[in-house]
Amino acid sequence: MKVEPFLNFIPKLSVSARLLQAAKIMADYRLRALPIVHNNRIIGKIDIRSIVVEVKNSALGNIRASKIMSPSPITISVTDKISKAREIMLRRKIDHLPVMKFKQVSGIITSMQVVFNLITDLGSDRYKAGVPNTLNPLDYPVKAVMSSSPLECSPQTSIREVAENMLSRNSSYSLVTVGEEIQGIITYRDFAKLISLGEAKINVPVYMIGLPDDSFEAEAAKIKFIRLIKRISMFLPPIVEARSTVKTSSLDKQRRRYEVDVSIRTAREIINYSFEGWDLPSIYDNIANAIKKIVTTERRIKRKKRHS
Repeated sequence: MKVEPFLNFIPKLSVSARLLQAAKIMADYRLRALPIVHNNRIIGKIDIRSIVVEVKNSALGNIRASKIMSPSPITISVTDKISKAREIMLRRKIDHLPVMKFKQVSGIITSMQVVFNLITDLGSDRYKAGVPNTLNPLDYPVKAVMSSSPLECSPQTSIREVAENMLSRNSSYSLVTVGEEIQGIITYRDFAKLISLGEAKINVPVYMIGLPDDSFEAEAAKIKFIRLIKRISMFLPPIVEARSTVKTSSLDKQRRRYEVDVSIRTAREIINYSFEGWDLPSIYDNIANAIKKIVTTERRIKRKKRHS
């Protein structure tokens, strides 16, 4: 077959495009690379590994794996056929399927392994040994082609360490596990989504002061604050305005500590909350949980008073 039927028209980047823009496009279009165009000529490319390297080397590297992983990934059994794995990947638009045996992780199968298993005539014994000509490669159990030693990390592992392991082992994923129980999976796309601006849209006026110079960390903080507003707006009166002030201190040149003050003005009241920590994006998650707890507790007290 010719390559033409498989071509997809995708966005292209100019040499002046920001890395954050590339990350957003890759996350939205589920791409691992983008062409760089100058004067209508392709002069190079940027791939997802570049995004991962930048995140790893930035202050975002301190974020825990549990904060960016895709939770409860779809799995497949060791006895299932490769055809089933292929069908799931195509239907769900994913490239990785953890393989389970007796509810424990036994390995992982990727779209790359499925593709190469379909190519049975590469002039290599690796793809021919013991393969009857009458047997369809898709009829094999996934156990025949899966990786039996998948890359794993714990939910508390920093994404800097996760990225280093993925890059050094040339792996496009890392399973997040606790003991023998799978909690989630991290792929290159999760790194791109971390700094994607796709969700940074809201109708409420939002003001942020004191964001760090690190562009990746600043963008992640913006996204987290927007998500915070969206999350708590579901159980608050209409929000009129939201403000966040970030104060940075450093005991040494390696680590920075942040104090975040959040002020949310609704149609009925003003809610203020402060939180400190080393990981700026995670601070906003903690603030969202705290504000939700405060509001629900106040409502519970008011209901009790009305009943009494």
